[in-house]
Amino acid sequence: MGGAAYWLSLPQPVDETSLRIYSDPMTENLLLAIESGNYTEFSRDFDDAMKNALTLANFQQLATQFDSKIGNYIPGSKAFIKGERTGNFIIAYYKAEYTNEPAGVTVKVVFTSGNGPAKITGLWFSSPKLAS
Repeated sequence: MGGAAYWLSLPQPVDETSLRIYSDPMTENLLLAIESGNYTEFSRDFDDAMKNALTLANFQQLATQFDSKIGNYIPGSKAFIKGERTGNFIIAYYKAEYTNEPAGVTVKVVFTSGNGPAKITGLWFSSPKLAS
């Protein structure tokens, strides 16, 4: 019992080439927009739920935290790690380089996989300095 529901929640393979067609430019845009402090650009690919969850005030806090803890994003330094599908979501993982974070920053971007163009519906950043 419950085995099927458990199986559906496990990450499934995804066509990474197709994923990267939209995830690479959207992710680079996110990273550059944080660096420049441009919320309009940062949120341009968000779905409605994400726009409601990550407001301008939240964005400003995020940008300030990045500046103080990990420094500046090195444009074009992000490297694709992997992609996966979980339920109705497609997740792209990247490693991005920042001036004050020798370990790099793992960026997890979650996309909707419904009808129409992909939209960003989740976003996480992790690194040793961000965790401290």
